[in-house]
Amino acid sequence: QVYARMSEVLGITDDSHVLETFTTKIVTNLKYRGRCEPVISRTLQFLNDLSVGYPFYCIWHNILFEKNNLLKRLVKMEAVKFMLQNHTSKHFPFLGIGDNYSLSDLRCRTVFYTALTRLLMVDLGEDEDEFENFMLPLTVSFENVTQIFNSSFDQEEAKRMLIGLARDLRGIAFALNTKTSYTMLFDWIYPAYISVLQRAIELWYREPACTTPILKLMAEFMQNRSQRLNFDVSSPNGILLFREASKMICTYSNQILSLGTLSKDQVYPLKLKGISICYSALKSALCGNYVSFGVFKLYGDNHFDNVLQAFVKMLLSVSHSDLLQYRKLSQSYYPLLECLTQDHMSFITSLEPHILIYILTSISEGLTAVDTIVSSSCCASLDYVVTYLFKHLAKEGKKTLRCRDISQDGQRLLHFMQQNPEVLQQV
Repeated sequence: QVYARMSEVLGITDDSHVLETFTTKIVTNLKYRGRCEPVISRTLQFLNDLSVGYPFYCIWHNILFEKNNLLKRLVKMEAVKFMLQNHTSKHFPFLGIGDNYSLSDLRCRTVFYTALTRLLMVDLGEDEDEFENFMLPLTVSFENVTQIFNSSFDQEEAKRMLIGLARDLRGIAFALNTKTSYTMLFDWIYPAYISVLQRAIELWYREPACTTPILKLMAEFMQNRSQRLNFDVSSPNGILLFREASKMICTYSNQILSLGTLSKDQVYPLKLKGISICYSALKSALCGNYVSFGVFKLYGDNHFDNVLQAFVKMLLSVSHSDLLQYRKLSQSYYPLLECLTQDHMSFITSLEPHILIYILTSISEGLTAVDTIVSSSCCASLDYVVTYLFKHLAKEGKKTLRCRDISQDGQRLLHFMQQNPEVLQQV
């Protein structure tokens, strides 16, 4: 009935005509309805759904087209080619950054660039020139921001441009799920443009509308989705990426903690939301299996130690009640803690007693949480801590020098437990 009605009203007679009508309408909406948020939002969601691909049944030819077949047909459409070659505010006004646009209007850009990048990936392969051409509008924008920063700049203009760029790049990064494509993006953004993002965090840490998109972009960069962060053995990119994330998290931590005491209605938007994103980024980095963290200590690089200290500083500024009250914060903190207790117990045991008490108390309180992400992470963290302690106790009976040397961290934890038996007793 749907196809019959489309044939009657629009004169559509085959599946190619259906796709052509859809994509043309998408471009028309994006070009001429740029100030109508409901239309833009639903149009972009439709474009996003198309870019994911799905089996497509053609009633005219009685054929079921596979997902990849649909995507290959889409990228050959003139409307799709137009979007891939002309994604600028000149052609799509909703990408504009003028004063008449609110900062919230920029959110839809992430969905737009996710969809476009998926379509770009269909035939991209290893064509770096095509990727550079696709990134050209963003390159021009970053160069403009850099020039603005190097002069007595208009903060509002630079701020809007950076928010838009962060949202655009997050959409692009989300869609790049292969090693080759992710490496292209990394080579494009590092080191010149990522330093611009670092400076923005330093300048506008008081403004979540600016810091949140940038921090979310960094968190997306740290995600090893589909093993895309699989750099060559001769490449330092994994370490370089972690160092940049460490710098950003440490900068944000130092700046945000300088705000002092915040009112109840300000504490989440101004501080806790940013902390939760930093924790998510750090968790992705620690669990991504693309960095050998022993390298930092071996070569005297303090970025790993610095980011762990930033984690502690931010944690101590948050009450136990806030950890469980704010869902996004608890869902980022507890999985991060699970990762730390699994692979970095030497860091945990090196903490001051009052910090250890804080962490173990947070585990105890999180065990009763309704959220299964929180409670299961608490169970896992508790298991890692107790297992670590048990292994040390098992070695206590062995008198070899080697066993005593390798268990110094365990001895610190054992001594702490002896001094504070109520911590585990409470659990």
